[in-house]
Amino acid sequence: MDQLNHELKTIIHLVKTAGALIQNIRSSDDEIKYKGDVSDPVTEADLAASEFLMKEISHHFPEDLIVSEEAPLPETLCENKRTWFIDPIDGTKEFIEKGAEWSVMVGLAENNRPILGVVFWPTEDRLYYATKGQGAYVESKEKRVKLQVSSPLELKDARIIQSKGHYDKRVDKIALKLGITQILKQSSIGLKLGSIAEGKADFYFNLSGKCHLWDLCGPEIILLEAGGSVITRSGLPISYQSKTSLIKEAFVATSNIAVNTLSDMIF
Repeated sequence: MDQLNHELKTIIHLVKTAGALIQNIRSSDDEIKYKGDVSDPVTEADLAASEFLMKEISHHFPEDLIVSEEAPLPETLCENKRTWFIDPIDGTKEFIEKGAEWSVMVGLAENNRPILGVVFWPTEDRLYYATKGQGAYVESKEKRVKLQVSSPLELKDARIIQSKGHYDKRVDKIALKLGITQILKQSSIGLKLGSIAEGKADFYFNLSGKCHLWDLCGPEIILLEAGGSVITRSGLPISYQSKTSLIKEAFVATSNIAVNTLSDMIF
């Protein structure tokens, strides 16, 4: 996948530029709207970053399909072409509340699966990225480190990482079944999977059926290239060319702890 070097360099530049754009808007009076109800807010910064990223990616890669959380969906995601997935602000509620744990995420899928991912954490100037077959990395303060999930642990020593603002109490029951007592909380799916890729956590459970492809495309390839896994209830990989952007199936993102043998306990 050396041919993805151009794509990776381009997207890294674009997400950093989008991060700066978002920060500038955040420092002013950022207008908040709602896409459906109060549980689904969108800000001026979301929309501006989405427009910027869609325009620039379209300019650089005009043959590709582009899907953004903050834009109307294409008529179909089933076309046999590369597809970019954009989440301009992953962790919008955290962003609105002036918190620090939000990210800008872009992923690229081909043949149904992710092949490139970039997750940028603007408030920490921290960048996670990966391309298929080339490993995953994190950059912070000009330091570049190859990502690797944690070594195998006994389940009792594993660490679960879950959302701060959307905490699912069903995870407490799973933790009890597995004998896990350490539960960390963080906003942004991208940052949670980044923490697993760094070896700072071991499990992230999404049982909601409300996750979207733009939430997972970039983070998934980063986790996979760091040695981790994303396992669905059915055991099938998530398809990034489905007829809808919604991932209705429950899934768990994990380090190299084999959870497929524990599916009955988890799901």
